[in-house]
This record gives sequence, structure tokens and C-alpha cells, in this order.
Amino acid sequence: MKSDIIQISDALFIKLGKMISEKYGIKMPIEKKIMFQSRMQRRLQELNIGSFDEYADLLQDVKGQKDEFSIMADYISTNKTEFFRENAHFNFLSGSVLPKFQSQVQGFRLPIMNIWSAGCSSGQESYSICITIEEFMRSSGFNMAYYIMATDISTRMLKTAKEAIYPMTVVDDISLDLKQKYFLKSKGLTDSKVRVAKEIRDKVRFAYLNLMDDSYHIKGDFHVIFLRNTLIYFEPAVQKRVLNKVLERLVDGGYLFIGHSESLINMNLPIRSIAPSVYIKNK
Repeated sequence: MKSDIIQISDALFIKLGKMISEKYGIKMPIEKKIMFQSRMQRRLQELNIGSFDEYADLLQDVKGQKDEFSIMADYISTNKTEFFRENAHFNFLSGSVLPKFQSQVQGFRLPIMNIWSAGCSSGQESYSICITIEEFMRSSGFNMAYYIMATDISTRMLKTAKEAIYPMTVVDDISLDLKQKYFLKSKGLTDSKVRVAKEIRDKVRFAYLNLMDDSYHIKGDFHVIFLRNTLIYFEPAVQKRVLNKVLERLVDGGYLFIGHSESLINMNLPIRSIAPSVYIKNK
């Protein structure tokens, strides 16, 4: 019986994998061939394309290079995220970073903190940062303005992030107090969804950004940058290149958070470790 699955040859996968790596920095070893083949089936059907060879031709024409590459990135990106993932980081933010910032800006009429959530996926990280700041201000009596820039290469994930509507299960592990303050439950009895409250949504600006770009279109520098569980998809040389560009946007004395499974050993970067997977930029 003939399979309905459209197959990709090793040679073509290697060719496309190289194109993906050059454009997005994502590692595409041959071991990812089956994953790529599986995830791209629906896209080929949407385009009414019967082979990966035909799809490769599309990628290489002018329109394909402009539009289809970003769509392909949506399909192959790993978008695992959750609220308060790797919670120790949010505890460090509220227990160390924010109190230190508070002490540094005493006397300012309305201090402003800028934060970048790079590789924000569907938005849970960005909103978790926002909730952490709101809770700190409530408990400490400290008042500041803050701005969260959240970026990703997946336009599909950015759309979800902006809408901020999630399955009810995503808040299962969040305290009742935080649920009541920062989440809205769907009114329909059969529609098990929650939405992040507008006061939190309004604090975050989402935008497309490819960390492999020569320059970043976002404005300003940041006091805190979350670059978590993104570096693991890059080759070591790409990791260092991306980190150097990201760190250019971090103020001296600012904080960089990376994923717990990621390492910056032997990178020779202008930062030092101050907690597990937390770094401070040298002044």
C-alpha cells in the first residue's frame, strides 16, 4: 500500500537544512529529517504541492525567500513553553533583580525598567515576567514604569501571544490568588480557555525578530534580557555571535537569563555568572 506521506531525500534535506541554518541559525542535523518531514506535511497540502523538490523550488524564488521561509520556520520551530517555566528565574527576578533596581533608582520620580523576552514563543514567559513585576510592586510599595519587548521568529506564535488566550490547563499550577488577579476565565461552559488580563497584556509589545539578522530593529537598551531555551538550537559559533549582539543591547550591570540546560562555558563574553543560568554584564 502506497504511503500518503510525502518523502524527502537525504540530499534535499541536507540542502534545505543548510538554508535554514544560514537564515535562522537552527541546527538541522540529518537526525531531524523525520521531524522536518512530518511537520511539513500539512504545509505541502495547503500549497497543493506534491513533492519536497517542488517546495524547494518555491523557497528559492523571490516570493518564497521573502514569505515562505518565515512560514517554514513556524512549522519547524519548537514552541514548548509555560507560565513560570524554570520558576527559580522569576524568584531571582523578584528577590534580587527588582530590589536592587529599586535601591539604585531611589529619588527618581518614576523610574523605567526595560526588559526583553527574546524567543518569546506564545507569550507565557513575557506575561510571567509582567506578573512577577506587578506582584513585587504590590508587596513592596515600589512604583515604576516598565516596558517588555517580546520577540520571536514564529509569526504564528506571536499571534497567539498577542491574543493571550490559552487552554485552561496552562494555569493549573498557578496559585488561586494569581489566577484571580491576572487571568480571565471564558464565559462559555464548554469553552475551557483563559485569557491574560488586559492590564498585563498592555504591558507587553510583541514583534517579529530573527536573532540571526545583522542588526536588530528594536529600539533602546535593556536592564534585563531573557534568552532562555533558544541557544540550544544554535551551533556553538552561532550561539556566540548571537550572544554578542544580544549583549550589545544589555546595559552595564544588566541581567541575562538563559535556560537551565544551556551553557556559556568558554564563550569569553563580557558577563559573569551570579546564579544558576543568570549572568550580570560587566561594568
